[in-house]
Amino acid sequence: MMKQALFCSALLMLLYTVLIDAQSSTTSDPNSSNSRPRLCVLWPNCNLNSVNNVCGRYGRSNLCKRFKNSCLLLFEACVNSVAYTPVPLSMCSGIPVGTRRRCAGTSTSTLTSS
Repeated sequence: MMKQALFCSALLMLLYTVLIDAQSSTTSDPNSSNSRPRLCVLWPNCNLNSVNNVCGRYGRSNLCKRFKNSCLLLFEACVNSVAYTPVPLSMCSGIPVGTRRRCAGTSTSTLTSS
């Protein structure tokens, strides 16, 4: 029981440190030569080798990327500071894993209602 409490305390301290570090790094110039590397923490049950394809939308664009699994989607969003929002896999229809293309079922034209 004591080991579990110690582990939880250490994990919370690490998470707190990462959050404080992330907050302070957002105020610094990302183009600066002395900017610090980003630390990405994935949950212990995150299996980067699993294969259960997921689809992520790139920001608010109509571009989607197919990922091998949800852990890789989260990892890329953290490492590259790119906001990928999980969307239905059908939006990545015809998109190979690791490729970003126009989302299936999206259009660049605007629809108007009368």
